[in-house]
Parts: sequence; C-alpha cells; structure tokens
Amino acid sequence: MTPVDVIIDSREDSKHPEFRKSLVSSGLKVAVKKLEAGDFLLLASPGKKPVLVERKTINDLGNSIRDNRIWEQAKLLVEAARKDGYIPVIVIEGWLGALERYRGWKIQSVLRVLDTLMIDFDIKILNTPNKSATIGWLVSKAKSLGKTSEKRVYRLRVEKKPMTIQERIIYVAEGLVGPKLARKLLGVFGTLRNIANASVQELTKVEGIGEKRAKEIYLVFNTKWAGEERER
Repeated sequence: MTPVDVIIDSREDSKHPEFRKSLVSSGLKVAVKKLEAGDFLLLASPGKKPVLVERKTINDLGNSIRDNRIWEQAKLLVEAARKDGYIPVIVIEGWLGALERYRGWKIQSVLRVLDTLMIDFDIKILNTPNKSATIGWLVSKAKSLGKTSEKRVYRLRVEKKPMTIQERIIYVAEGLVGPKLARKLLGVFGTLRNIANASVQELTKVEGIGEKRAKEIYLVFNTKWAGEERER
C-alpha cells in the first residue's frame, strides 16, 4: 500500500495521459482509478480537506450547458464530495468570452450558470487560461494539502484497463452533442469518420440536430486548430 497525493479518474487518464505524466514529473505520487464523480481527487493530510476536481474546457462547458447536463453533473459532484467530506471544485479551462464570440451566447447567461453553481450548489469555480495553468494549479494545490506520507492510502495500479474502442467512440461522440444525440448520430452515420465527413445538410437529417448544432459539429471537424494561446 502506497500513500498518494492525487487520484486521477481512469477515463480522464485514458483521454489525457499528459496530466498524469506532468503530475508525476512534478514529484507527486499519483494513482489511477475510476472515480464516482470528478476527474481528480487531491488527497489531504489530517486536519485538511481533500479536494474533488471536475475539469471542463470551454467547449466542454458549452456543450454541457447546451444539453442541460451541467446540473446533473453538478449534483453528482456535490453528492460524491459530501459523502466523503471533500471540497467540490470545477476548473473551467479557457476564455469564457469564447462562448460569446464563437457561439453567440450572451456572457451574462453564462455567468448566471456559474453563479448558480457557486451559490446554489456550493461548488468552488476556478477559471484557468489553459491546460498548463490547470496542471500548475493541481500540482501546487496537491502539495499544499500536506505530506504524501500522511495522506490516505491507496493501492497504486501497475496496469490500468483502457477504454475499449466502442467506449472511445461513444466518448468522442458525446463530447460533440451529449449522450442521447451521440447515439442518434452514430446510429445514422455508423462511424466517427462518416460524421466528420457529413455536410451540414446531412447532419440536420438526424432527429434532434437542428441547423445551428449541425454547423457546430461541422466546424469542429473542419476548423483548423489555432493553438492553446488563442483559447485565452
């Protein structure tokens, strides 16, 4: 049994292994296991409270608000945190103004969602400019929660079971449109490649996919990535 500083959810680690690598290279002890909610659990020594962290990029946040999944996700995060005495935190990664600039949303509507999460759900909200800043905060916060040897003990996994191909397919599709529409899209097009190659007109033929959402899906697959600096 080995004391650890951070537990990373196995699904998050499968998609973003760079977090584990960066945390380990910073001197932290890291374990990978499936968490009931959240992406990172920062353990604490006696007298301090562990922190349960849900990480959302700006695109993740926009999709969860659009599909109305944000409230169920917040509920699960709070329930998991309260059960074990953790502090729930949502880290929003990127520039909030991107939702106004690229999706045409009113920024005050986005802020109302965030104030509801903070006031009604009692979730701490942290906005970081990019992935590097998120990693930096995780390292700093984990180290502030006490000595590794004094933290709760978990058995480190030597090998973790990766997601199957089918699980990865639905995971990617859900990132585009949420769980229900993801299955409808895959039911019609069969593969992610076919979805990526579909025209806006073809996408709108799927039940529940309007022209606006079809354009968003099309742009995801046909817009050149501008780099992390442009997300600020």
